[in-house]
Amino acid sequence: MRSAALAAILLSAAAFAVPVPIAKAPRGQPVTLTGKVTRITDADTFRLKDETGVVSVYVGPNRLPVQVGETVTVLGALEEGFPPEVVARAIRREDGSEVALRHDWS
Repeated sequence: MRSAALAAILLSAAAFAVPVPIAKAPRGQPVTLTGKVTRITDADTFRLKDETGVVSVYVGPNRLPVQVGETVTVLGALEEGFPPEVVARAIRREDGSEVALRHDWS
C-alpha cells in the first residue's frame, strides 16, 4: 500500500522539472526522470533505463501509456523501499504528449 506522505508529495508536484539521472534520484521527493522503456513488467508497471541505472515505474491503477523501446519522461516520486520504484504522476511521451495519472489511496 502506498503511503499518505508519498500521496501528498505526488499531489504537490506541479510540473516536469529538469530530469535527474536515475542513480541520483532522491527518495521520497518529487523527481523527473528520462529514459527508455526496456520492459513491461505488469499491467501497471514498466522498467525505465538511462545511462546511470534502471528503475521500476508504477502507474496503477491507470493503464500503461508507454511501449517498449519508447523514450519517456516521468514525473513522480521515488519510494523509500527496496527495490526502488517510482510512483508516476505524469508521463511525457516521445511525441510531446503528456498523460496525467491518478492514484487513489486511503
